[in-house]
Amino acid sequence: MTSSTATPRSVLLRSSWANVNIGDVAHSPGLITALHDADPDARITLWPVRLGEREEAMIRRANPGVTIARGDLDDSGVPTTPELAAAWDSADVMVHGSAASATLAPELAAWRKQTGRPYGYGGVTSDPLCPPGWGSLDSLRVMTQDLPATFLEDGPREILDGAEFLFARDSISLSFLRSQHVTPGVLEFGPDGTFAYRHRDDAAADRFLADLGLAAGAFGCFVPRLRYTPYPDIYGTERTRDFDRKYAINAGTVGLDLDTLAAAIATWVRSTGQRAVVVPEMSYEVELAQDDLLPRVPADVVEHVTVLGRYWPLEEASAVYARARAVVSMECHSPILASVHGTPTLYLRQPTDTVKGEMYADLGAPDVVVEIEPDGPEGAAAAVEALLEDEDAARATSSAMNTAAVGRLRDVARTILFGEGASEYAPGAQEADLVPAR
Repeated sequence: MTSSTATPRSVLLRSSWANVNIGDVAHSPGLITALHDADPDARITLWPVRLGEREEAMIRRANPGVTIARGDLDDSGVPTTPELAAAWDSADVMVHGSAASATLAPELAAWRKQTGRPYGYGGVTSDPLCPPGWGSLDSLRVMTQDLPATFLEDGPREILDGAEFLFARDSISLSFLRSQHVTPGVLEFGPDGTFAYRHRDDAAADRFLADLGLAAGAFGCFVPRLRYTPYPDIYGTERTRDFDRKYAINAGTVGLDLDTLAAAIATWVRSTGQRAVVVPEMSYEVELAQDDLLPRVPADVVEHVTVLGRYWPLEEASAVYARARAVVSMECHSPILASVHGTPTLYLRQPTDTVKGEMYADLGAPDVVVEIEPDGPEGAAAAVEALLEDEDAARATSSAMNTAAVGRLRDVARTILFGEGASEYAPGAQEADLVPAR
């Protein structure tokens, strides 16, 4: 095991999964920030899956010392570009960044074969049931616990077993992996890297408020979502049979889901008299808000609702969330971004989402999560009322959640940079530290 006083390793971070989701965009700069917090001189190369010009410029502003290496692997598992080949030659460890699943098995297998150097996972969900199954976090926990210890297939198991470290970003994933007797060098709880994202564009946020006639602390942000992201529409690709099924599920559930968000908005406006601003975490949600959400907002409220008519940059969203009185989101990452600033927040969780939402309870904030099924519009309205009744407590919960996450990420970063012996975790210690999810 490597001492934490040793020279930090050069890190190759495989992340930046998509540009059309500011939550995904935040994964890379968040984890890079955590790594630089642990050692400002750490050498980090980002190997992005998708990274647009706007997102690359933001990462360079947020993390000036990072190197970006684009490229793929050929059929033999060899890098296809000189910059990626150089990164493979110089990196001491490869890290799979925060994500909805522990993927990249072929790439990690190629890394292991080509370099023989360590690799690991920095804050991932491993949900064996959702999709295709769905349910509340409580029901998914029970379902997961009922799976046999042989449920994990041999291929993924081999890659997970070979990892130097695997940090699961929620306790349901962690419990599942332990029940499957997965044996990486370190198997612990490690939050989503987004919790460490601190970069913000204050000038853009000032313009945002001025353009909409808003005052800091006198408006709420609300984020809509469909149960399944319509990627064929976003990327202009053909719909597969699987997406036909997902689009059909969206059609049958969009009413309940957006009625739930509309109830939260109505409660906000009626209780505060302040504006509700509907903003996107994903690009398609601009149209969703205009075409499907607004018609569901009650007539006495709709004049106090504004839909942002563009897909905004992450650093602008972060700065606006810092100025908002509250953030209520059907997406999982806007509440995380709000927590960076201690902004009171709620996550309206759809049952088709993975168990990643358990991370809020793991970090001491179970009441942040409102289950659309079974809680529905009444539950969302009650949660907004409760938030407004004790905003100081809601603000303290948001801040404490982020502090706990950043503390965990400090240990994650030390393990990545200095080896598996650098973490302050003792076996089983995190279970005693985690706040019970119930």
